[in-house]
Amino acid sequence: MPKSSALPNLRHIRLFVAFADKGSLTAAAETLGITQPAASQAIHALEDALGATLISRADMKPTAEGETALVRFRRISDFVRQAPAAARLASKLDAMLSWPHLRAVSAFLTHGSFSAAARGLGQSEPAVQRAAREAEMIMGIVLFEGTGRTIHLNSSGQHAARVFGLAIAEFESARADLLERLNRFEGRMNIGTLPLTRTFLVPDAVAQLAARYPLAQFEILEGSYDSLMSDLERGRIDILVGALRHNFDSRTLEQERLFDYELRVVGRAGHPLSERHDITPADLSLYSWIIARQGTPSREAFDIMAAGFPPERPARQSVETGSLNVVRGVLLKSDHLALLSAEQIRYDLEAGFLAVVDVALASARRSVGLTVEPQQVVLG
Repeated sequence: MPKSSALPNLRHIRLFVAFADKGSLTAAAETLGITQPAASQAIHALEDALGATLISRADMKPTAEGETALVRFRRISDFVRQAPAAARLASKLDAMLSWPHLRAVSAFLTHGSFSAAARGLGQSEPAVQRAAREAEMIMGIVLFEGTGRTIHLNSSGQHAARVFGLAIAEFESARADLLERLNRFEGRMNIGTLPLTRTFLVPDAVAQLAARYPLAQFEILEGSYDSLMSDLERGRIDILVGALRHNFDSRTLEQERLFDYELRVVGRAGHPLSERHDITPADLSLYSWIIARQGTPSREAFDIMAAGFPPERPARQSVETGSLNVVRGVLLKSDHLALLSAEQIRYDLEAGFLAVVDVALASARRSVGLTVEPQQVVLG
């Protein structure tokens, strides 16, 4: 998370949005109740923070860079205004709150306490606690409950922390967008990856992006679908890559399909079924299985397949894991079987360590794609 010195005043962002809406810096200054010189100084500070010219001094219109930043600035204001507040204050939050307020509340949700939030922000605990309590007073509602070590965010506080985290992430995205326009992306991209794409799609994409943007930094985070979705919704990661969900339901995120893949039955090289053909469900039921966690597309495909096993020999669900390393280790040292895509284990197949069993499966085709915020810019 950026330090406060790297973030411009929220009021400066609000001023630029007002300038774009009014078509005049003078009118924008009047709307915000500040002088023309103060407005000009604020715009200069905003441009310095972003390293870009946002307003053309020739015709006093947004530059191409200004139009790019404006999309993010509007979303920052929208996120801040989505935070719960007393009715009379809701539309004014982006004018009243500051980045330290947003960062303190957001960091509490991330780290779980004021002391941990302070360490994460590189500030003193009293400073972080003071900023969080100021945010609470400005918003006119209670965000924190409990005392001492039992202090926690209530439901309103959690909601505020989530949208504040998204607002902070939006500014960093604005900076990244502007750098990318100059083909010199120098920022950091946090990528969440699910098991299916950890061994081929994400590493291949990062290698290409790193070659194109040598100053960029990439962090790859692994985890369960639920935990990574939570990170994405809070702005902790920029994009989630993996198998798409049929029952996807989000008001703030969207899925984008990239391609389809097919799950296959896989075992070790030399497995008793690896050289056979015309394999039946009864043959598959003779072996123990490594299965994916409940709620994943791979587990859904396994359940459909296992429903066709003989009633007297139900599937032996020996190992449940989301770790491909565990799956590979068990497959290589036993006669277990698993459902995997050929892409996941392409190196093991090429090296002759694992083998695909010659059996067709119904309902084994799934889609891989991206989960992002709508209109999220993805480097390419």
